[in-house]
Amino acid sequence: MKENLWQMSANELIDGYRKRSFSPVDVTKEVFERIEKIDPLLSAFLALNYEDAMASAKNAEQAWATSKDVGLLCGVPISLKDSIELAGHPTTYGSKAFENNVQPDSEIAMRIRNQGGVIIGKTNLPEFALHGAVDNKLSPAGRNPWNLEHTCGGSSGGAGSQVAAGLGPLAIGTDSGGSVRMPASINGIFAIKPTYQRIPSVQTWRAAPGRSHNGPMTRTVDDSALIFQALAGYDPRDPESNLEKISDYFEYRNGDISGLTIAVSYDFGRGFPMDSEALEKVRETAQLFEKLGCQIIEADPPTIEESEELEPGIWAYSGDHYAAAEAMIPNFLEKHLNDLSDVARPVYEAGPYAKAWQYRRIVRRNRAYGLKVQEWFKDYDFLLSPEMGPAQKLDSMKLPDRTKPPQSFNTPFNHAYNPAASVPAGFHSNGLPLGVQIVGRLGDDVGVLRMAYAMEKERPWSEFWPEISKG
Repeated sequence: MKENLWQMSANELIDGYRKRSFSPVDVTKEVFERIEKIDPLLSAFLALNYEDAMASAKNAEQAWATSKDVGLLCGVPISLKDSIELAGHPTTYGSKAFENNVQPDSEIAMRIRNQGGVIIGKTNLPEFALHGAVDNKLSPAGRNPWNLEHTCGGSSGGAGSQVAAGLGPLAIGTDSGGSVRMPASINGIFAIKPTYQRIPSVQTWRAAPGRSHNGPMTRTVDDSALIFQALAGYDPRDPESNLEKISDYFEYRNGDISGLTIAVSYDFGRGFPMDSEALEKVRETAQLFEKLGCQIIEADPPTIEESEELEPGIWAYSGDHYAAAEAMIPNFLEKHLNDLSDVARPVYEAGPYAKAWQYRRIVRRNRAYGLKVQEWFKDYDFLLSPEMGPAQKLDSMKLPDRTKPPQSFNTPFNHAYNPAASVPAGFHSNGLPLGVQIVGRLGDDVGVLRMAYAMEKERPWSEFWPEISKG
């Protein structure tokens, strides 16, 4: 067992609680002490949930003492991205316009509480999750724990830096186009975007419907499986939530990956520019899987032109974001235009000019693209691809150009709904983490966990910590 509580995974904490080696109160106090000391440098959190968390920790301590009603997350610290509602705290979506927006618990928050989890706070994000860096009017810029001059990514960047720096082992982020995978990659942790609606994603904010996925961000594959086991499942409020139940997500530990067919794509056939060292990590990972008995075939997934064409429509002229804001705050632009960041303002100013037929065309193309992807996966068990390059410097981050398609390895699988994980693959020569992406067939979340676990066993990553985490 590790000497320091803050370095323990969620599963190790649970084992310690079971053995009475330490208590949830001990762990939660230490987490808040570390947040107080380290987070001023990172801006990982927008809000802390101290009183409620300590009460939850005391309840968990009592539950472990009596061995009664011990939930799967009993006593384990966990955060929520500040686009997921938590009763008693504003859900700001990273925007000053919503700094007083208090809502009841989301389905995710309720499930965490029912499983005994200790919700420590709400993590930082760019305004309305519209950027690849945490930069909003509510807090200082989010920084990467491996190098404070670099970004922690986005849009679940606060969650990525939290877990990487040892400020709590578990985080729930959201992913509409790579928003758990990208920050996981550049912070050196594991994250998975589940099959759509595997983990409930109904929140009050309903921009990007059909694309936003709630997903775990953790240091180990085991801890992500724990989140699946505790939180996944049918949501009776959501008509899209009808996936077949998986009884045991820890089944990923069993089974041999030899004989599986893995497609490897370095640029999706589109000539995406990519850091050479990031590409080398994909080659090394392909060689590892080949050594483990997999069949490796270089093959590009279906053209993502359809997927890319969705981006300008959804973000610049579909009106999704504008409609979501207007539903919550009537006359939104009149009241809050000056509160919006340079990232969000052009999106919302374009919103009133959206056309219903344009949006409907986007939805139809989305579904057609998903069918192409599922047909392609009949020939392959998994896809291995780059995730992204190393974290950029804060002063080099540019505003996204909403008039041009993104060059992303992530977005296609939000449109297609397939499970996709960012898996740590080592470090760049500049000392920053790099990851690779593993994508599975629709519904095969356990398979993606299994492939990531095979990597983790061969090349463990969870013992690497940024210097800032050591205090």
